[in-house]
Amino acid sequence: MRRFLTFGAIGAIAFLAACDANGGGDAGGIDASAVFSDQPVVDGNGHPLLLPNTDPAVAQFESELLRLVNDYRMVMNLQPLTSSTRLGDAARAHARHMIEHRFVSHISPEGLLPGERLALLHVDWTAAAENIASAFSTPQDVFDAWLKSPLHKANIESDRFTHAGVGYALDPAPTAEFAAVHYWAMAFVQR
Repeated sequence: MRRFLTFGAIGAIAFLAACDANGGGDAGGIDASAVFSDQPVVDGNGHPLLLPNTDPAVAQFESELLRLVNDYRMVMNLQPLTSSTRLGDAARAHARHMIEHRFVSHISPEGLLPGERLALLHVDWTAAAENIASAFSTPQDVFDAWLKSPLHKANIESDRFTHAGVGYALDPAPTAEFAAVHYWAMAFVQR
């Protein structure tokens, strides 16, 4: 069963969403043969599903958020999540996609769910979930907000997840309708 919280507000401008998708990683027959070639992996409308990081400041933000999550998990007597570059690149691509297409949701405008996006990337999973947020300017701020949200907290505290990747993207041109500058995504999987 898939549960979705498409978005919620923290304060007046901060958006959060948590998604839990159980089951296998079947992308509904979409061809993912480009995953192992030099071609970028894209969805049906040509949007990248992986976005490698080239900015050391972004890497620091993403690493800090994963550290906060893992420190919290260890206090809760849970195993830390293993960092996955591929999951981070996928989460970063989703954060950038939310900026470029002005949405805050687990479901892309193309209709892809988090597990479907991961399946297109040949990420094997038996359980997958995603936390997203916008408007929080630091890893500590987004982490604190996720702990206040029952669904986000449940993903962070789940003992079934083994791997995770964090993605962060900055909106250089926010609009009045989408005033958030900072976008976050974190992919969780059980392998």
